[in-house]
Amino acid sequence: MPETFYSVLLLIAAGGFLWWFVIRVLMPARELMATLRRITQGDFRPVILSGTSPFFRQATVDLRVTAETLARQKKLLAEEEFSLSVILESMTEGVVITKSDLRIRIANKAAISMFNLPDSVTGLLLQEVFVSHELHGVALRAVETGEVQRGELSLAVSGRRERCHLVITAAALKAPGRKNADGVLLVLHDISRLRELESVRREFVANVSHEFRTPLSIINGYLETLEEGGVDKQMMRKSIAVMRRHGERLNCLIEDLLTISRMEEKGVRLDMMPTDIGALLRGVVEQLEPESTERGVLVEVEVASSLPLVEVDAYRMDQALSNLLVNALRHGSPTGGGDATVHLCVEAKGAEISVSFRDNGPGVPLQDQEHLFERFYRVGGDRARQTGGSGLGLSIVKNVVQAHGGRVTLKSTPGAGSLFTIFLPVKS
Repeated sequence: MPETFYSVLLLIAAGGFLWWFVIRVLMPARELMATLRRITQGDFRPVILSGTSPFFRQATVDLRVTAETLARQKKLLAEEEFSLSVILESMTEGVVITKSDLRIRIANKAAISMFNLPDSVTGLLLQEVFVSHELHGVALRAVETGEVQRGELSLAVSGRRERCHLVITAAALKAPGRKNADGVLLVLHDISRLRELESVRREFVANVSHEFRTPLSIINGYLETLEEGGVDKQMMRKSIAVMRRHGERLNCLIEDLLTISRMEEKGVRLDMMPTDIGALLRGVVEQLEPESTERGVLVEVEVASSLPLVEVDAYRMDQALSNLLVNALRHGSPTGGGDATVHLCVEAKGAEISVSFRDNGPGVPLQDQEHLFERFYRVGGDRARQTGGSGLGLSIVKNVVQAHGGRVTLKSTPGAGSLFTIFLPVKS
């Protein structure tokens, strides 16, 4: 009997211990392992364990602190990545970050749009995307030397006719304590517009020099002749007349340059007043009647009735209209001969007044039309200089009209004449 009692007592004790072990040790351990597995998978939600076993109390506290720390680090990392993304995407310079083997990790929006790249270039070699040995060399030197490298180069870009001029800064990316670079940061600054402006400036200086050189050479030639003496009165009068004519040409060129400069800098003050644009145009035709008669060009004027007045600077608008008519008189004659006619028309079109100049000349070649309002641009290049003028007239027209809030257009078919039209806004 006592042995049976002790056996039962032992079984009860063993069962109690087993129940205690399962409840206080095994179940909390399983719950702890499940929580740890969740954390390793990136789920950093707060750790709340149901068991309060003393065996795992400290481990539970440590695990909770670890989860909270990892959650904070994850949030900080996400914020930093967002900040980096915003900074890169808001930059106007192209930014490319590569690995140490020069495979692209990041390319910002500016770099992609600047060079018409595919939406995703991640993982591609730098030389595959930018087919340039110079660019590859700058990046490679940055990796090898660990120093900032700079360079300037020219690239052919898909979808762009002109080559793209770049200033490149390449900096090696190194983690603290590491000897070798982990990658390269490339900042690509597009200076194509600057190079274009430099080219325009050089061309402008060359054109101005040419325009000044011709009349000055003629004037100097006649002055040398007069200095030698022995010149009769007829030659004297001829020399003075030629020098005066070319002096006036120089003065007109200077005035045209000053007009364009003031208009482009918007520093000119327009004396705006209500003006009858039809009457202004008829006045221009009268002023240029001697030239139209000399060239044998018939000028027809058509002005619609009941036109509203427009707010313009009469002096500046007279300049624009005169330049357009002079251009039509000089370049509007048919190539194969025949009667030259210039038809001028003023009419209302919606909220605008249009002034059109139509000629029956040879027209403007298609490749020249987009450049025709540029300073010193001439159709046919130097061969067109024989028609006279400084090459600034149409540029003045564009600047004067734009200063009045208007626009000027050109429609021309080679061999079928040209149509220049000024549109001026009518204030209600």
